[in-house]
Amino acid sequence: MKKTLSLFTTLGVSIATLHAQEQIQTDSVQAQRSSLLLKEPARAKSFQLDVLLRAGLQTDNGEGESQAKANLDDARILMSGEYNDRLSYKVRFRLNRSFAPTSQDNGSRALDMALIKYKFGKDLKWSVTAGKQSAMVGSYEFENNPIYEYKFTDYVDRILNLFVVGGMLSYEVNPNHSLHAQVYNTTNDSFMELHAKNGFAVGDLERSSVPMGAYFTWVGAFMDKRFNTKWSYNISQFAKGHTNHAVSLANKFKTAKQMLYLDLQYSYLAVDHAMIASSAINEFYGRTGEKRVLAKDVNYSSAILRYDQFLSKKWEVALKGGYEVAGSRDDNQLGKNFRQNWTYFAALQHKPFHNQDLRFYLGYVGNTVNYKGYMDIAKSQYNRLAFGAYFTIPVL
Repeated sequence: MKKTLSLFTTLGVSIATLHAQEQIQTDSVQAQRSSLLLKEPARAKSFQLDVLLRAGLQTDNGEGESQAKANLDDARILMSGEYNDRLSYKVRFRLNRSFAPTSQDNGSRALDMALIKYKFGKDLKWSVTAGKQSAMVGSYEFENNPIYEYKFTDYVDRILNLFVVGGMLSYEVNPNHSLHAQVYNTTNDSFMELHAKNGFAVGDLERSSVPMGAYFTWVGAFMDKRFNTKWSYNISQFAKGHTNHAVSLANKFKTAKQMLYLDLQYSYLAVDHAMIASSAINEFYGRTGEKRVLAKDVNYSSAILRYDQFLSKKWEVALKGGYEVAGSRDDNQLGKNFRQNWTYFAALQHKPFHNQDLRFYLGYVGNTVNYKGYMDIAKSQYNRLAFGAYFTIPVL
């Protein structure tokens, strides 16, 4: 009996010791898992929702006709957030654009961005961005909050492909300088659809087997980040055997009370998929049907200057002027600068709250297009008086 009792006692102690050891190991594993979970949150640690809105009353005068109306100029929803210090995302929709998918990239005119960004490497200096994203072009007019720009120039509004599906590799050299390489689709619409829906015949052009482009961009900051640069070179192809090149030099100076940017750009389009020069050339020569084709060897140049100045804590003035020319290398009679486009506006703005991006404005917007030399096309003039408000609404 004593032997049996001793045996049970020894067995019980052994089981208790084994259980204690297992419990210690289990607690250790759970502690490790908890530590890992702290670095990998179940959901994004931040979510931000903004609504960008500009609307007002306006009187337009163009082509000899006037019209007064209330107008929703711009309405966008921006969703963004961070999963951790490496992974972030951004999605933005334009509510007054078509949601129909575009034929080349399966996006839509309404979708500005739908991207993820992942940082990696030592000190997280490297990053990759994938999805629909902003073109990495040297333009502060484009980079500016879109509701601030009462009218975009042709370069931003019609020549550039602003929001592109592709990928980007970036490297932060130091806190003031970074390098970027972005690969993207040249156009959102396919080769055939771009021709068809804009009334152009294909002619002797062929679709490129790789209708894509690339931006190589340097972003810099100087003088305690008061002076900034964004310079880019672009190479792309739309039609087989015809390669486009462009250089864009954006420069900005900003303090607490003022902002000044100057964008300079030159674009050579071997085939004019921007269609500004092509439309004028075909109109001048009276080409229709199968003869109405995209022009070749077209050049676009522009200089865009904007100046914002606070007059007091709540009042500011915004001034902008853009000068753009379009020309043809292929047609010596027309010349390199046959089309001139002037874009300009002046606005008085009232900002009632210091920490809210709300402004009421009273402004004038104008646009003049004329032709010179051999091309005899009537000048086009557009004027607008507007009173309204814009607000970047921080919903969440």
